Amino acid sequence: MSRIVELAALIQQRTADINAHLQENNLPQPTFDEDGPTEQNLTGEEMVKARDDVLGATLELHNLILGPAMCLRPVLNGVSLQAIYKYDIAAAVPVHGEISFAELANKIGLSEHNVRRILRYAMVFHHVFREPREGFVAHTAASRRVRENPNTRAGLGYMFDEVWPSFAHGWNDYHKSDKPFYKHYASHPDMAQRFGKAMAAFTDAHGNAPSFLAKNYPWEAINNGNGTVVDLGGAKGHVSALLAHQFPNLQFVVQDMPEVIAGAAEALPEDLQGRVKFQAHDFFTEQKVHADVYLLRNILHNWSDTYSIRILRALIPALRPGSRIVLHDYILPQPGTMSRMKEMAVRDMDLIMLTLCNSRERQEADRIELFKKADSRFSNIKMWTPHGAALSIIEVVWGEAGVQAALS
Repeated sequence: MSRIVELAALIQQRTADINAHLQENNLPQPTFDEDGPTEQNLTGEEMVKARDDVLGATLELHNLILGPAMCLRPVLNGVSLQAIYKYDIAAAVPVHGEISFAELANKIGLSEHNVRRILRYAMVFHHVFREPREGFVAHTAASRRVRENPNTRAGLGYMFDEVWPSFAHGWNDYHKSDKPFYKHYASHPDMAQRFGKAMAAFTDAHGNAPSFLAKNYPWEAINNGNGTVVDLGGAKGHVSALLAHQFPNLQFVVQDMPEVIAGAAEALPEDLQGRVKFQAHDFFTEQKVHADVYLLRNILHNWSDTYSIRILRALIPALRPGSRIVLHDYILPQPGTMSRMKEMAVRDMDLIMLTLCNSRERQEADRIELFKKADSRFSNIKMWTPHGAALSIIEVVWGEAGVQAALS
């Protein structure tokens, strides 16, 4: 059997599996209709794998039919989304209504022919907006999400204003700054606020959701369920709030730069007020809070080894025997050891880290070496990747080198 026929058969079978799951559980079918679901209801190990199988196979089949020469052409089809973000076009299109290209162009200050070409491009490439009749624009589920979800909009802005330019120029060169991005944010609070919202959007991405961390780490065993967790670089407290809901006896301290946490405490649900606290803190400086667990979710991948070691060493003054450092981060796989879609996501993030931060994702051996260089008392390193997750959980115990310290 040829590879293209093999892929087509796999797509047909796994799509049928997904369809059966949706029907059996009375779940909505995928659609880009304006009122359609903006998230796929494919949970559980088998459905996550089915989704990965279909996406990986369709991508490979697409590229095989496209051919090697065309696959070498650069992908620039995000430009229309950049314009949609920059001119806030989604906000100008009425929900459950329509607007002419001419009126829309007048509202956002662009020429009619440019609006038409930008949106028709987004329609065909991304299913963002639709043209219900010639010359008029209406929402799809995707464009409506951009209009109604501020974190989604922040995510677009972050990618186009910071990540994309960094691929070509490097973050510091493009922004004409001699400071790391987090220090640059101190004098650019609008960027800091967008970064916090963007991180909240990205944490919920498929396979990256903090629910994997909540379900697959023994939070209930931390000081018999009554422990304290410091969430370093926790932005608006999105992850701590989730954990606090599920483990009502734990206390959380979210630490980040003051411009990032501004307004976060007031936005918490009433039942979390007082149990999730926010504290301005630069994680390169000495840690003052004694805690049972120090959570670093997608933190060390932002920093080279030199700076990552500084972050870890800054924790030492507050650590007590048995204190845990818990990372929720990618572990670079050996090629071909995970699904194509998951490996693509990891390789993609690795290059983003190179261009954005001059940092990297790390293999298992890299992480062991990093803690060893920071201090030999970081011991008993454990790493595991929950079924269906893209991010791994790494636990490190503080104590005498080589001595196991149990959760109290």
